Amino acid sequence: IRTRKRDAKAKAKYEPEVFRDSIFQLIEDVDPTDYTKFSSVLDTAGNTLDYRRYGDSFFELFVTGGLIAPGGIINDDEEYGKFPFSLFVLAAGDDPLAGAQRWGGLILKLTRRYKYLERAFAESSAHILKNIHRYTEAENKMLALGVGVLVSEGFLTLEPLKGLQDDHLTKDGLALRFLTDMLRVYLKENNINQLHKALVKAKVGDLIEFFPTNKRDEDCFARHFEAEDIPVLIELHAATLAAAQRNAFVDDISSILRQAREEESDDDEEEDRDEFIQATNLQVAKAAKAAMRTHKWEQHKTVSLVWDGIMNAVTWSFKAEQIEAQLLRQIQRHSPVLELLTTEPKSEIALLKHVQLYAHNEPRVTKYFGRIVLELYNTDVLSDSAIIFWATKGA
Repeated sequence: IRTRKRDAKAKAKYEPEVFRDSIFQLIEDVDPTDYTKFSSVLDTAGNTLDYRRYGDSFFELFVTGGLIAPGGIINDDEEYGKFPFSLFVLAAGDDPLAGAQRWGGLILKLTRRYKYLERAFAESSAHILKNIHRYTEAENKMLALGVGVLVSEGFLTLEPLKGLQDDHLTKDGLALRFLTDMLRVYLKENNINQLHKALVKAKVGDLIEFFPTNKRDEDCFARHFEAEDIPVLIELHAATLAAAQRNAFVDDISSILRQAREEESDDDEEEDRDEFIQATNLQVAKAAKAAMRTHKWEQHKTVSLVWDGIMNAVTWSFKAEQIEAQLLRQIQRHSPVLELLTTEPKSEIALLKHVQLYAHNEPRVTKYFGRIVLELYNTDVLSDSAIIFWATKGA
């Protein structure tokens, strides 16, 4: 019997308009300001209406007040008009943000009862956002407020925003306007660090990608968010750009060393091998000096990045007993570069602290931390005074 019921359900005709009409009929006698009764009606209706199957249509109704036809056109019900508890109705009053928050509360209450709607609503939101060029300026403003509320509450991630990076949405500033309004709401309840984590988790990328192509430069970015009075986004962008530059440099150093290892032959004479290693170290040193000039990095910052590049170039053995030998060999080979970048006491301490953190975060080398420090001392990268200072005051 259960199998027959499932088969019948699967073969049933997909009729979102009928679903919409059923919702309207259920709330026909509900006062548009009685949110408690509205929630109660929807909570009960889930026992008879197929919320699971019509989840996307349900969210379209909840957001736009109607159903979204192919091409992004909103089709309101001919008899009832717009869904009275939709975002485009509740946020259309004198206080749009308060309306959007009431709407968000209705969404959260419904999805607490029907958890499967969370995924359906999240998937539908991406489709709705891709059609912002079909909505009016006022509707986009309300939509940005609603999305901001749901993201702040943790109901939505920032992943649906990726669809706004399409050229036809960025070229006229639509995507940027939406992003700005949405982030302003989000930052009312969350700090910039939480935003950064949310952006990274959703793999949204750099916010500058939401700007029109001809305005994707640092000056346009800064001027826009200064005018919008959201300076923390300028700071976030600068920090993100700086992190990208550091990561690119570390990758470059690792690439140089890996390529050198591939070109090196085990059949080379010891003298030839030493000359090859010296040439490789010289190439790394030149890259480090060039990066310092380009990015205005100080020596104590650069040496830590070079260390990361050196360690990232190692193809670690699966045999635990070989890790120590690999680690020490890598330090011995490239200690001249580290020595060149630790000519100041501040740089020595910075490297020591960084190596300590590296060893803590890299389980396979943690127990060799003391051996690393000794090798750095033996190769003249670290002085005894720097180690004593670090051990007594700098750790």
